[in-house]
Amino acid sequence: MIRRVDRKRSAGERAAYREGPGASHLTRRLFVGGGLKATLAAGFVSRFSIAGLLASQGAGGPGSAGGPSGWRSGGDLRPAGNRRFDGELIEESYGIAHRLRDGTLAIPDSLAPEGPLHDAIVLGGGVSGLMAAWELARGGLPDVLLYEKEGYVGGNARKDHANGTDYTCATWSVMRPKDPFLTRLFQDLGVVRRIAGDGTPKIDPALVGTGPESNVLIDGTWYSGGLLGEDVAASYERLPLSAKDRQDGIEFYTGLKTWAEKRGRDGRPAFAMPVEEGSRDPDILDLDRITMLEYARRRGWGPRTLAEVEDWSSSDIGGQAAEVSAYGFLSFNSLGQGGEDITLPGGNAWLAERLAGRAGRDRIRTGLMAVRVENRGQEVRVTLIDPLTERFSVRRARCAVVACPKHITGRMVPELAAAGRKEYLEYRYGALLMGTASVRRTPKLKGAPIAWFNAARGRLMQGFLVADYNSDRWRKGDPDRPNVLCLWAPLAGRATRAELVSEPWSHWADLLADDLEAAVPGISSDLTRLDVYAWGHHMVIPFPGFLTGEARRNLTRPLGRIAFAHSDRNGMPSFELATRAGYDAAREALEIVRGGTRRS
Repeated sequence: MIRRVDRKRSAGERAAYREGPGASHLTRRLFVGGGLKATLAAGFVSRFSIAGLLASQGAGGPGSAGGPSGWRSGGDLRPAGNRRFDGELIEESYGIAHRLRDGTLAIPDSLAPEGPLHDAIVLGGGVSGLMAAWELARGGLPDVLLYEKEGYVGGNARKDHANGTDYTCATWSVMRPKDPFLTRLFQDLGVVRRIAGDGTPKIDPALVGTGPESNVLIDGTWYSGGLLGEDVAASYERLPLSAKDRQDGIEFYTGLKTWAEKRGRDGRPAFAMPVEEGSRDPDILDLDRITMLEYARRRGWGPRTLAEVEDWSSSDIGGQAAEVSAYGFLSFNSLGQGGEDITLPGGNAWLAERLAGRAGRDRIRTGLMAVRVENRGQEVRVTLIDPLTERFSVRRARCAVVACPKHITGRMVPELAAAGRKEYLEYRYGALLMGTASVRRTPKLKGAPIAWFNAARGRLMQGFLVADYNSDRWRKGDPDRPNVLCLWAPLAGRATRAELVSEPWSHWADLLADDLEAAVPGISSDLTRLDVYAWGHHMVIPFPGFLTGEARRNLTRPLGRIAFAHSDRNGMPSFELATRAGYDAAREALEIVRGGTRRS
């Protein structure tokens, strides 16, 4: 990933900046004044810019009600001299991918392959690619290589370290497995210790936090406990809401539980992951013809519950309720109900580390990006580029698994377009910011003890995680311990991807710092650093027709000796679906190699 800062650091500052675990593998590029900008992405996260959103809220100019002093539509929100914290904008390496997309990357045609004919090459080192590499090796292919464009593997299952604790840079947790594939996987990874007599997987207790798990901020006061306990009505009784808001909220949350247990007329579960294993009941499939916003409005839910639906949609699936299908929303969120949250400090990075260990670290090559993948008879040729030197090289294998988002896969594999398989042009992705706020003291909240996740709706932030949850530090509970607060900020409806890659660190840091101060008054005096992690294509968005239509399945079936993985193969963003996609793609590749047949 690339690091952008708004000012040049002195040699002493650079030496003093402490790197977190694995940081020696990061590509660091310091940008002065945000001056070196990436090419603007063609697609937008939404139709609204931050400036437009804030203007619609009456916060568009200096001194507006609720707005920060000195607000403007771009750049700094406050003069640098008034900012008492430091930080950087840390983003994915977009440059080569954007040039590939725009057709401005000149790829040589006459390069001779280097090295031997490998059994398999995996492209993309996120959890899907790691799973694919592991399964290919388990399937009997000893010579497997995995290439990753960044300086680390795991994708958005990434962690860093500050104030004595690991912290997540994006993903937080997984849930207790509910299907045979995940149960076996979690047993192999040491997550599931045993299977109880009733078939329930029993999780390693060290991976389950002691709580409290969640708080919600209402009118300046924090209220403890989630809304997904055994008694939703009792949970809502504690909250200072109108009768209408209380009833709507109860209906929304109990509805998720009902959908989780519902079966179609064919006897199959209403929803499953992947969706192909769910019910084919036409009444259930019809949910993929409408948006979640339309579904919510049909139930007459009021503004507060509609806002809750909007938060769930952008937070969990990456898109606004007006663009996410009701089928996608209800399947993804209902299947997340029940069971423990499995987590450690650093989010899902520990799972990615275990996958990398199973895949074999000697098989992993970082800092190289694939820019062309093509069938050549009984082998696949892969053209790679070193983003730092722009040196090209070619490797070959008996098969390949492309575990990259489909919008870039379509540009890497020209045969897809030649075969009329251009569905990658239809894929949509949501962007995410994760601010990591280093604070001198763990904050105290008005009304409730601090929890793992503390929900507070701001301009960007939807809430914050406490980094050291489920650690010895957390259990000891020293109220004066330094900590890191991870500020969760999906950008759907709040900013465009163009703003994401063009605005400097200070722009996002000031917005997030203001959100945090509004949620926890006075915390600004303890804030020493605020890094911002930018994920431009964090989550694939399941728009109406995407999950149950043919376009997605058509794009993800093998092409010659090339198979396709990544979480977007299954149409929704999660660790569970990403690993399943890697497994399924690896099994397809193994079938191709063993059968020696060419599929398309």
